[in-house]
Amino acid sequence: MDAYVATFERQFDDKPAIKSAYLYSDEPGTGKTTTAAGLINAWLRAHYVGAARLGRQPLRKPAEFFDLNEYQTAYNLAAMAGDDVKLQALTKRLNEAARVPFLVLDDVGIRSASEAFRGLVHAVINARLAAGRPTVYTSNIEMGDLADVYDARLADRIRDNCQDLPFVGKSKRGLRKK
Repeated sequence: MDAYVATFERQFDDKPAIKSAYLYSDEPGTGKTTTAAGLINAWLRAHYVGAARLGRQPLRKPAEFFDLNEYQTAYNLAAMAGDDVKLQALTKRLNEAARVPFLVLDDVGIRSASEAFRGLVHAVINARLAAGRPTVYTSNIEMGDLADVYDARLADRIRDNCQDLPFVGKSKRGLRKK
């Protein structure tokens, strides 16, 4: 992770070439989301320090943590209710996630997705890849199995320029020292 975080200083370069990361474990509770939160904090630190060093104004929103499972639930409820206002708000939020310089997509591939939802996720990932924006994905399924949840095209796009970082062990939830 230290080597990955060291690349965050390149965010101010013309061609930052910062890879995305796929944090994967069969088991829940192995620290993927906690690690992703640490990575977003490291990005923010590098962003604010780098902006100050260069005499630039930091971006208003240089990074975002996006819970894809929570979003999918909200999307499904709005779609079932035919709530166009809510669907427009959700689409706007997803478009913002496509544009933010650093994104954590938490719980990718947690459950099957409708064709419409797959299309939305594909648009975000495709936009981020085309713009060279790094994304950290967390998942309980292997990157190669994403095609079973989404489709082969989306799985291939995630795999493109993405470091696969497996997590091992059993759940550590509830084991914190007091």
